[in-house]
Amino acid sequence: MNNRNDEKWLQPLKNRPDLEPNPVFVKSLKETLRENHSLKRRNFSGLKIWLPLALSVFLFSIITVSYVTNSGQEHGKKEHVETEETSHVVTTNFDTLVAENPAYQQFYDAVFKVTGIEEASKLVINFFEALHVEDEEFLKKNVFFVANPEKEVEVLLDFYKGIDVKTVAVHSFKESQSEPSVEIVFSYKQNNKEKLHHIHVSYWEEGKVEIYAPLDEYVPEIKNDLELNEQEREAYEAFKVDHNPEALRNLGPISVAKMYLQANADDDQETSYALYTTRQDRIMWSKEEDKKYWEQETRDPENDKKSFYGLGSGTFQQENENEGYILYRNKNGDQFFKMIKDENGVWKVAFMPIQ
Repeated sequence: MNNRNDEKWLQPLKNRPDLEPNPVFVKSLKETLRENHSLKRRNFSGLKIWLPLALSVFLFSIITVSYVTNSGQEHGKKEHVETEETSHVVTTNFDTLVAENPAYQQFYDAVFKVTGIEEASKLVINFFEALHVEDEEFLKKNVFFVANPEKEVEVLLDFYKGIDVKTVAVHSFKESQSEPSVEIVFSYKQNNKEKLHHIHVSYWEEGKVEIYAPLDEYVPEIKNDLELNEQEREAYEAFKVDHNPEALRNLGPISVAKMYLQANADDDQETSYALYTTRQDRIMWSKEEDKKYWEQETRDPENDKKSFYGLGSGTFQQENENEGYILYRNKNGDQFFKMIKDENGVWKVAFMPIQ
């Protein structure tokens, strides 16, 4: 309907202002208008309630996803850092290890040139790396410790703490004349200070290689460890009777060495001499000469015994079928106590065991 037609259609109403509409129609119209208005209000009210709620849910979802993503990334970073800080394990990829540190490559080449043994060369490099990453298990497995590996490995790591493995360099080599080993003197920087130290690398035909890393400043807390245990005491008392070596048959070299020191402490010259080796090419003086020496010497048996503290906790290193030495450490530093196996297979003390 256009405006002109509307005007024409409404003209009769304008001419009859006193005309009242039909009451039924009016009531019906009001109800219709009221229902439409209520419907619009309900629809609008629902919209006002659900629209903010939907927006809130949407925003919460975005924030949650963002938080979870960022947290995951941060957690991943933290885990990565923690793994690096607590790994403490020497890498098994030796080629990569050497390639990333030219000092390792030069050191490896130098050791291999002297020893001709790849395992020894690798062990030396892994030894330095174990010090760097503080791999206690590798060190306890491949380094010789005198008495207590669990404690001494901590001392070793503390001794080299702060070592710059990119500065390690060979200073000199000294090959052993009595056993397959070499002393390596090397330089390095530790906390920006130049240092010089040494290690011993032993290697045997069986393919076994081992490092001995002396720490001159380290003195273990060792008191008297020379007291004879029950088995050693019984063997000692039996041996004193007639000096029959069969009494020593089931004893190791450290036990025999302890018995020798006990005989000296007991001022028993005959038993002490009987515990020397009987191999003819290793006898250095006779029993009679030994007795004269005892008579001329001023002795303090118990005090003399203190210089051997640590031997009972030492380790026996066998050089060949019939020879070896007990390695131990006390306030006097690293000590070597020579032992020799007699023709009858019993271990005895070498003449002048400490040199």
